Amino acid sequence: MRDESGGIGHEQQMGDFARKCVIAVLVASLAFLFWQLRHTLVIGFAAIVVAALLVAAGELVRRLLPVSHRMAVSIAVVVILLLLGGLGWFAWPQIRTQSSDLLQRVPEAIRMLEDRYGISLPDSLGELNEIQNTIFGRIWRDVLSMAGTVASVLTGVVLIVVAGVFLANKPSLYSEGVVLLVPPAQHRRARIALKRTGHGLKLWLLAQLLSMSIVGALVGLGAWWLGLPAPLALALIAFLTEFVPLAGPVAGAIPGLLVASAQGVDTLFWTMLLYLAVQQIESNLITPLVQREVVSVPPALFMLSVVAMGALFGVVGVLLAGPLTVAAYALVRALYVEGVLDEEIDSSRGV
Repeated sequence: MRDESGGIGHEQQMGDFARKCVIAVLVASLAFLFWQLRHTLVIGFAAIVVAALLVAAGELVRRLLPVSHRMAVSIAVVVILLLLGGLGWFAWPQIRTQSSDLLQRVPEAIRMLEDRYGISLPDSLGELNEIQNTIFGRIWRDVLSMAGTVASVLTGVVLIVVAGVFLANKPSLYSEGVVLLVPPAQHRRARIALKRTGHGLKLWLLAQLLSMSIVGALVGLGAWWLGLPAPLALALIAFLTEFVPLAGPVAGAIPGLLVASAQGVDTLFWTMLLYLAVQQIESNLITPLVQREVVSVPPALFMLSVVAMGALFGVVGVLLAGPLTVAAYALVRALYVEGVLDEEIDSSRGV
């Protein structure tokens, strides 16, 4: 009996060990698969971001017109394309001219800093071509490394937009497909989590776009009032970099400060005050007003997400770090904090 029970116990231990080995292999295989498909997953999440924006725009259309959801999204897509096309038609020549002028002035400003103040900057920043390689070339190389060729990049952008339109046209079809992947007992919790995540992501993106527009307008007007060259280009840089939490505004101020330094200490001083004032207005007035319906994600999470996504995916990861953090934060709150820990959370505010 002892030998028989001992044999059964040994077999049970071996079975438990084999099961753990199988689980470990499955986890490692899934991790490897996710790593191999990481760029595809990034494209998929970018499509979700586009879909969230289109759904928000479609809801605005439905407030104005008695149309269905799909028709509202279609109208929103057409209106957005017309607005972008019109803006490009009227503003692109000036933006291109001012951007070219800005690229020429930045290396001149760096050389002037070296001559006037004895500041030793890297020689690689001394020429326009190397400035382009350092700043714009880095971005372009990161994008190309993700897609491979220019044609693949354009294909990826088209894929993101088209997939975003499909997701926005009938989001319930895809969300229910995700729900079916979890056990039936967890369907209700999964639906709640997806709904809150989509709602929070939509609100955060709208709030971020509004903040970007206001910051870009303030920087452009301030640069024009101070007499800085290429105010429209500086406004566009401030608008785009504002999308990246915390680190983006700092990066967006560098071109303006470099150009201002070439015009003297007084101009540099007032330009520094301009960017500081805009960021104070954005942090203490704009953000609290436009994001009052959105649960505030801790700033440390944004910073860690920017660093992690930048290390994994380069510039593309940095651009998606903000919305990814909001989505992950909402999912953790809904699935773990409420679902597992059974903690009550006020869900009336976005995420």
